[in-house]
Amino acid sequence: MKELTVNDLEDLSLGSAVLGSGGGGDPSYAALMTRYLIEKYGPIQIITVDELQEDDLVVPLSQMGAPLINMERLPSGNELNILLQTIEDRLGRKPTVLMAAEIGGANAFTPLLVAAKLKLPVLDADMIGRAFPELQMSSCFLKNLESTPAVMVDCLGNRVIIETSNAKTLEKIARSVTVSMGSSCAVGFYLMKGNEVPGSVVTGSLSKALRLGNAIRTAQEAGKDSIQALIQSANGVIIGRGTLIDVNQEVKDGFLQGSVTLLCDKEKIQLFYQNEYLLAKKESEVLASTPDILVLLDENSGTPLTSEMLRYGLQVALIVLPAPDIWQTSEGLKLVGPKAFGYEINYQPILQTIIGD
Repeated sequence: MKELTVNDLEDLSLGSAVLGSGGGGDPSYAALMTRYLIEKYGPIQIITVDELQEDDLVVPLSQMGAPLINMERLPSGNELNILLQTIEDRLGRKPTVLMAAEIGGANAFTPLLVAAKLKLPVLDADMIGRAFPELQMSSCFLKNLESTPAVMVDCLGNRVIIETSNAKTLEKIARSVTVSMGSSCAVGFYLMKGNEVPGSVVTGSLSKALRLGNAIRTAQEAGKDSIQALIQSANGVIIGRGTLIDVNQEVKDGFLQGSVTLLCDKEKIQLFYQNEYLLAKKESEVLASTPDILVLLDENSGTPLTSEMLRYGLQVALIVLPAPDIWQTSEGLKLVGPKAFGYEINYQPILQTIIGD
């Protein structure tokens, strides 16, 4: 068991934005909220899967919707208290451990926003090891765990309980509810007993986010190349440096969808996204794709850029980090590979590309 303090929040903010691959929302506001809560209520306990008790009730939490919406409609923080109380009322027992449903972006902070006040431990794990746009895109889906009951709460306190036969149906219903809630809400799903967690989650993801963020921050403070520091820390590769010259995006069906064009030494690279960055192409050549983690970083500061932050004229670096192992399996690729998002291409791991070079 270890403690998460205010001294860890900058590293977590930077590292989670990297693992978000453009999605999960800008963590800046969530980090400020978490700082306030830790200063008021004290550090947050972080535990490993090995420290769980068999009868623990583990609740994965996240924000659902289009990240762009949260730039204008900030979460109140009360959503999560209502959500956990609803789970207690529904199941007749209190949640005992919280977890980020996905470690990417602001969602890495979601369990922290309620853990400090309620003195609940947070599990050093998530269900993705990065961020993905749909609820069924999780390790728990591959392990055939029950995804419902799922609880959804918006910033006005409206709440919905959903029970479905499978996670794909949950995604369809929950997405419609999210749109009705203004394309932004908190959600708790894949509620697990402690003995169901081992083998069903991506372990160590919170620690990984902290490590990657620390690599960026310490390089920044030392006046070194923070982008190169991240690449070395994460075994990644850079595929382009240049200027954003075209940004096309819209909030559609509860997602922020679009594309952005980088001008790199007179060549153009297109990056396509659905909340998360999914595919990078140079003309007809595929440079990288999901489930590898595509990351845009500000060229000057090395700060990761989430998809809602993209603006014309930004100087950026586009890098790619290897996908978590679970997504490089045949089952994982069916769920989150390029074809799952409508791109008729075959996935080529970035590590294979590095070795091939």
